[in-house]
Amino acid sequence: MNDGSLRRLADAQDGLFTRAQATACGYSAYQIRQRTRSGAWQHVLGQVLALPGVSVTPAARDRAALLAVGGLLAGPSAARRWGIWVPDDRTCLAVPVGCHPRVGNLVLIRVPVAAVDRRVRGGLPVTSVGRTIVDCVRLLPDTPAVDMLDRAMRERRITFDDLCGRVRDDLGRAGTPRLVRLIRLLGSGARSAAERRAVVLLRNARINGWVANMPIYDDAGLIGVGDLVFAEVKLVVELDGWAYHSARADFERDRSRQNRLVAAGWTVLRFTWRDVTQRPDHVAATIRGLLARTR
Repeated sequence: MNDGSLRRLADAQDGLFTRAQATACGYSAYQIRQRTRSGAWQHVLGQVLALPGVSVTPAARDRAALLAVGGLLAGPSAARRWGIWVPDDRTCLAVPVGCHPRVGNLVLIRVPVAAVDRRVRGGLPVTSVGRTIVDCVRLLPDTPAVDMLDRAMRERRITFDDLCGRVRDDLGRAGTPRLVRLIRLLGSGARSAAERRAVVLLRNARINGWVANMPIYDDAGLIGVGDLVFAEVKLVVELDGWAYHSARADFERDRSRQNRLVAAGWTVLRFTWRDVTQRPDHVAATIRGLLARTR
Protein backbone atom coordinates (compact mmCIF):
# COMPACT_ATOMS: atom_id res chain seq x y z
CA MET A 1 0.00 0.00 0.00
CA ASN A 2 1.07 3.57 -0.63
CA ASP A 3 0.11 6.06 2.08
CA GLY A 4 1.69 8.96 0.20
CA SER A 5 -0.32 8.34 -2.97
CA LEU A 6 -3.59 8.14 -1.05
CA ARG A 7 -2.84 11.30 0.91
CA ARG A 8 -1.96 13.25 -2.25
CA LEU A 9 -5.16 11.99 -3.88
CA ALA A 10 -7.27 12.91 -0.83
CA ASP A 11 -5.65 16.33 -0.49
CA ALA A 12 -6.76 17.13 -4.04
CA GLN A 13 -10.31 16.17 -3.04
CA ASP A 14 -10.62 18.19 0.18
CA GLY A 15 -9.45 15.24 2.27
CA LEU A 16 -11.93 12.77 0.75
CA PHE A 17 -11.42 9.52 -1.13
CA THR A 18 -13.44 6.49 -2.14
CA ARG A 19 -12.93 2.86 -1.14
CA ALA A 20 -12.10 2.13 -4.79
CA GLN A 21 -9.38 4.78 -4.73
CA ALA A 22 -7.97 3.33 -1.51
CA THR A 23 -7.90 -0.10 -3.15
CA ALA A 24 -6.10 1.36 -6.16
CA CYS A 25 -3.47 2.71 -3.74
CA GLY A 26 -2.84 -0.82 -2.45
CA TYR A 27 -5.14 -1.09 0.58
CA SER A 28 -6.96 -4.38 1.01
CA ALA A 29 -10.65 -4.63 1.89
CA TYR A 30 -9.60 -5.79 5.39
CA GLN A 31 -7.28 -2.80 5.89
CA ILE A 32 -9.97 -0.37 4.74
CA ARG A 33 -12.50 -1.97 7.08
CA GLN A 34 -10.14 -1.89 10.05
CA ARG A 35 -9.19 1.75 9.56
CA THR A 36 -12.84 2.75 9.25
CA ARG A 37 -13.89 0.81 12.34
CA SER A 38 -11.04 2.19 14.43
CA GLY A 39 -11.84 5.77 13.43
CA ALA A 40 -8.52 6.26 11.65
CA TRP A 41 -10.62 7.01 8.55
CA GLN A 42 -14.01 8.69 8.73
CA HIS A 43 -17.09 7.49 6.87
CA VAL A 44 -18.71 10.39 5.03
CA LEU A 45 -21.25 9.16 2.49
CA GLY A 46 -21.76 5.84 0.72
CA GLN A 47 -18.34 4.54 -0.29
CA VAL A 48 -16.63 7.87 0.46
CA LEU A 49 -14.20 8.19 3.37
CA ALA A 50 -12.15 11.04 4.83
CA LEU A 51 -8.73 11.41 6.35
CA PRO A 52 -8.44 12.19 10.09
CA GLY A 53 -9.19 15.78 11.01
CA VAL A 54 -11.49 16.50 8.06
CA SER A 55 -14.68 18.24 9.20
CA VAL A 56 -17.75 16.60 7.69
CA THR A 57 -19.62 19.80 6.83
CA PRO A 58 -22.48 20.22 4.33
CA ALA A 59 -19.85 21.33 1.79
CA ALA A 60 -17.83 18.16 2.46
CA ARG A 61 -20.94 16.02 1.99
CA ASP A 62 -21.59 17.82 -1.29
CA ARG A 63 -18.11 16.92 -2.52
CA ALA A 64 -18.57 13.35 -1.26
CA ALA A 65 -21.84 13.02 -3.19
CA LEU A 66 -20.06 13.87 -6.43
CA LEU A 67 -17.42 11.22 -5.70
CA ALA A 68 -20.06 8.64 -4.81
CA VAL A 69 -22.67 9.34 -7.49
CA GLY A 70 -21.50 11.93 -10.04
CA GLY A 71 -23.82 14.40 -11.72
CA LEU A 72 -23.85 18.10 -10.83
CA LEU A 73 -24.30 19.90 -7.54
CA ALA A 74 -27.78 21.41 -7.60
CA GLY A 75 -30.24 23.16 -5.32
CA PRO A 76 -28.83 23.90 -1.84
CA SER A 77 -25.49 22.21 -2.69
CA ALA A 78 -24.95 24.44 -5.72
CA ALA A 79 -26.12 27.48 -3.73
CA ARG A 80 -23.33 26.89 -1.21
CA ARG A 81 -20.80 26.87 -4.05
CA TRP A 82 -22.19 30.12 -5.42
CA GLY A 83 -22.14 31.78 -2.00
CA ILE A 84 -25.95 32.01 -1.88
CA TRP A 85 -27.35 31.53 1.61
CA VAL A 86 -30.13 28.97 1.79
CA PRO A 87 -31.79 27.57 4.95
CA ASP A 88 -31.29 23.97 3.86
CA ASP A 89 -28.13 21.93 4.49
CA ARG A 90 -29.21 18.85 2.53
CA THR A 91 -27.02 17.45 -0.23
CA CYS A 92 -28.61 17.79 -3.66
CA LEU A 93 -27.51 16.47 -7.04
CA ALA A 94 -28.84 16.81 -10.58
CA VAL A 95 -28.55 13.34 -12.13
CA PRO A 96 -29.79 11.54 -15.26
CA VAL A 97 -33.36 10.27 -15.24
CA GLY A 98 -32.29 6.64 -14.91
CA CYS A 99 -29.85 7.23 -12.05
CA HIS A 100 -30.92 5.47 -8.84
CA PRO A 101 -27.85 5.28 -6.58
CA ARG A 102 -27.94 3.29 -3.35
CA VAL A 103 -26.79 6.21 -1.27
CA GLY A 104 -29.08 7.53 1.43
CA ASN A 105 -29.83 11.08 2.52
CA LEU A 106 -29.46 12.63 -0.92
CA VAL A 107 -31.92 14.86 -2.73
CA LEU A 108 -31.84 13.86 -6.40
CA ILE A 109 -33.23 16.03 -9.20
CA ARG A 110 -33.80 13.80 -12.21
CA VAL A 111 -34.42 16.54 -14.75
CA PRO A 112 -32.05 17.13 -17.68
CA VAL A 113 -29.75 20.13 -17.23
CA ALA A 114 -29.26 22.13 -20.41
CA ALA A 115 -25.71 22.94 -21.48
CA VAL A 116 -26.35 26.63 -20.79
CA ASP A 117 -27.06 25.74 -17.15
CA ARG A 118 -23.89 23.71 -16.59
CA ARG A 119 -21.06 25.48 -14.80
CA VAL A 120 -17.82 24.71 -12.93
CA ARG A 121 -17.37 26.39 -9.56
CA GLY A 122 -14.31 25.79 -7.42
CA GLY A 123 -13.40 22.90 -9.70
CA LEU A 124 -16.75 21.15 -9.22
CA PRO A 125 -19.66 20.80 -11.68
CA VAL A 126 -22.67 22.84 -10.59
CA THR A 127 -25.89 24.19 -12.01
CA SER A 128 -26.05 27.85 -13.05
CA VAL A 129 -27.17 30.50 -10.58
CA GLY A 130 -30.63 30.82 -12.16
CA ARG A 131 -31.22 27.07 -12.25
CA THR A 132 -29.86 26.76 -8.70
CA ILE A 133 -32.27 29.36 -7.33
CA VAL A 134 -35.30 27.77 -8.99
CA ASP A 135 -34.34 24.30 -7.73
CA CYS A 136 -33.88 25.67 -4.19
CA VAL A 137 -37.29 27.32 -4.29
CA ARG A 138 -38.84 23.99 -5.30
CA LEU A 139 -37.38 22.35 -2.20
CA LEU A 140 -38.11 25.08 0.37
CA PRO A 141 -41.41 25.76 2.18
CA ASP A 142 -43.39 28.78 0.98
CA THR A 143 -42.09 31.46 3.33
CA PRO A 144 -38.33 30.80 2.98
CA ALA A 145 -38.86 30.21 -0.74
CA VAL A 146 -40.39 33.67 -1.18
CA ASP A 147 -37.68 35.20 0.99
CA MET A 148 -34.99 33.56 -1.16
CA LEU A 149 -36.58 34.77 -4.40
CA ASP A 150 -36.95 38.27 -2.98
CA ARG A 151 -33.30 38.34 -1.90
CA ALA A 152 -32.07 36.86 -5.19
CA MET A 153 -33.86 39.49 -7.23
CA ARG A 154 -32.69 42.34 -4.98
CA GLU A 155 -29.12 41.06 -5.36
CA ARG A 156 -29.70 40.74 -9.14
CA ARG A 157 -28.84 37.07 -9.20
CA ILE A 158 -32.00 36.41 -11.19
CA THR A 159 -34.50 38.66 -12.93
CA PHE A 160 -38.27 38.35 -12.76
CA ASP A 161 -38.37 37.65 -16.51
CA ASP A 162 -35.73 34.90 -16.18
CA LEU A 163 -37.69 33.35 -13.33
CA CYS A 164 -40.91 33.38 -15.33
CA GLY A 165 -39.13 31.92 -18.36
CA ARG A 166 -37.68 29.05 -16.36
CA VAL A 167 -41.04 28.23 -14.83
CA ARG A 168 -42.66 28.39 -18.27
CA ASP A 169 -40.07 25.94 -19.61
CA ASP A 170 -40.86 23.58 -16.71
CA LEU A 171 -44.59 23.34 -17.43
CA GLY A 172 -45.70 19.76 -16.83
CA ARG A 173 -43.01 19.12 -14.22
CA ALA A 174 -44.19 18.24 -10.73
CA GLY A 175 -44.27 21.27 -8.45
CA THR A 176 -44.56 23.85 -11.23
CA PRO A 177 -48.08 25.02 -10.22
CA ARG A 178 -46.65 25.93 -6.80
CA LEU A 179 -43.87 27.93 -8.47
CA VAL A 180 -46.51 29.79 -10.50
CA ARG A 181 -48.31 30.62 -7.25
CA LEU A 182 -45.09 31.97 -5.71
CA ILE A 183 -44.42 34.09 -8.78
CA ARG A 184 -47.89 35.58 -8.46
CA LEU A 185 -47.03 36.36 -4.86
CA LEU A 186 -43.92 38.25 -5.99
CA GLY A 187 -46.14 40.22 -8.33
CA SER A 188 -48.63 40.99 -5.57
CA GLY A 189 -47.11 44.40 -4.92
CA ALA A 190 -45.82 43.60 -1.43
CA ARG A 191 -42.54 45.45 -0.98
CA SER A 192 -40.96 44.25 2.27
CA ALA A 193 -40.13 40.85 3.71
CA ALA A 194 -42.78 41.35 6.41
CA GLU A 195 -45.38 42.18 3.76
CA ARG A 196 -44.45 39.16 1.66
CA ARG A 197 -44.79 36.88 4.68
CA ALA A 198 -48.14 38.45 5.47
CA VAL A 199 -49.29 37.85 1.89
CA VAL A 200 -48.34 34.17 2.18
CA LEU A 201 -50.17 34.03 5.50
CA LEU A 202 -53.37 35.54 4.07
CA ARG A 203 -53.34 33.30 1.04
CA ASN A 204 -52.75 30.17 3.12
CA ALA A 205 -55.64 31.26 5.36
CA ARG A 206 -57.81 31.87 2.25
CA ILE A 207 -58.47 35.47 3.23
CA ASN A 208 -59.31 37.44 0.09
CA GLY A 209 -60.39 40.93 -0.89
CA TRP A 210 -57.16 42.80 -0.14
CA VAL A 211 -54.74 44.86 -2.21
CA ALA A 212 -51.07 45.40 -1.35
CA ASN A 213 -49.64 48.93 -1.19
CA MET A 214 -52.79 50.81 -2.04
CA PRO A 215 -52.83 54.64 -1.76
CA ILE A 216 -55.43 55.95 0.73
CA TYR A 217 -56.83 59.47 0.63
CA ASP A 218 -58.95 61.76 2.78
CA ASP A 219 -60.33 65.25 2.10
CA ALA A 220 -56.87 66.75 2.63
CA GLY A 221 -55.22 64.48 0.06
CA LEU A 222 -52.99 61.43 0.27
CA ILE A 223 -52.75 59.92 3.75
CA GLY A 224 -50.26 57.27 2.74
CA VAL A 225 -49.87 53.84 1.16
CA GLY A 226 -51.46 51.03 3.15
CA ASP A 227 -49.50 47.78 3.37
CA LEU A 228 -52.52 45.48 2.93
CA VAL A 229 -55.82 47.18 2.27
CA PHE A 230 -59.37 45.77 2.40
CA ALA A 231 -60.99 48.74 0.66
CA GLU A 232 -64.52 47.33 0.74
CA VAL A 233 -64.65 47.47 4.53
CA LYS A 234 -62.09 50.27 5.03
CA LEU A 235 -59.62 48.05 6.87
CA VAL A 236 -55.85 48.56 6.52
CA VAL A 237 -53.27 46.12 7.88
CA GLU A 238 -49.89 47.70 8.67
CA LEU A 239 -46.74 45.57 9.00
CA ASP A 240 -43.89 46.73 11.21
CA GLY A 241 -40.54 45.34 10.03
CA TRP A 242 -37.24 44.51 11.75
CA ALA A 243 -36.12 48.07 12.47
CA TYR A 244 -39.50 49.62 13.06
CA HIS A 245 -39.50 52.99 14.87
CA SER A 246 -35.75 53.39 14.63
CA ALA A 247 -36.20 57.15 14.87
CA ARG A 248 -38.50 59.40 16.86
CA ALA A 249 -39.59 61.23 13.71
CA ASP A 250 -40.72 57.92 12.15
CA PHE A 251 -42.76 57.11 15.25
CA GLU A 252 -44.52 60.47 15.27
CA ARG A 253 -45.17 60.41 11.50
CA ASP A 254 -46.77 56.95 11.73
CA ARG A 255 -49.00 58.00 14.62
CA SER A 256 -50.16 61.11 12.73
CA ARG A 257 -50.87 58.96 9.68
CA GLN A 258 -52.83 56.44 11.74
CA ASN A 259 -54.92 59.22 13.33
CA ARG A 260 -55.86 60.51 9.88
CA LEU A 261 -56.86 57.02 8.79
CA VAL A 262 -59.11 56.56 11.82
CA ALA A 263 -60.64 60.03 11.35
CA ALA A 264 -61.43 59.10 7.74
CA GLY A 265 -63.34 56.02 8.88
CA TRP A 266 -60.64 53.39 8.45
CA THR A 267 -59.89 50.60 10.90
CA VAL A 268 -56.16 50.03 11.38
CA LEU A 269 -54.58 46.74 12.48
CA ARG A 270 -50.84 46.70 13.21
CA PHE A 271 -48.72 43.55 13.36
CA THR A 272 -45.03 43.17 14.05
CA TRP A 273 -42.45 40.99 12.33
CA ARG A 274 -42.67 38.60 15.29
CA ASP A 275 -46.47 38.40 14.94
CA VAL A 276 -46.23 37.46 11.27
CA THR A 277 -43.39 34.96 11.66
CA GLN A 278 -44.16 33.41 15.06
CA ARG A 279 -47.92 33.90 15.53
CA PRO A 280 -49.44 33.56 12.05
CA ASP A 281 -52.61 31.88 13.36
CA HIS A 282 -53.23 34.84 15.67
CA VAL A 283 -52.77 37.30 12.81
CA ALA A 284 -55.13 35.38 10.52
CA ALA A 285 -57.77 34.95 13.24
CA THR A 286 -57.67 38.66 14.14
CA ILE A 287 -58.10 39.77 10.53
CA ARG A 288 -60.77 37.18 9.81
CA GLY A 289 -62.75 38.12 12.93
CA LEU A 290 -62.69 41.83 12.14
CA LEU A 291 -63.72 41.20 8.54
CA ALA A 292 -66.65 39.08 9.73
CA ARG A 293 -67.85 41.86 12.03
CA THR A 294 -67.48 44.68 9.52
CA ARG A 295 -69.01 42.77 6.64
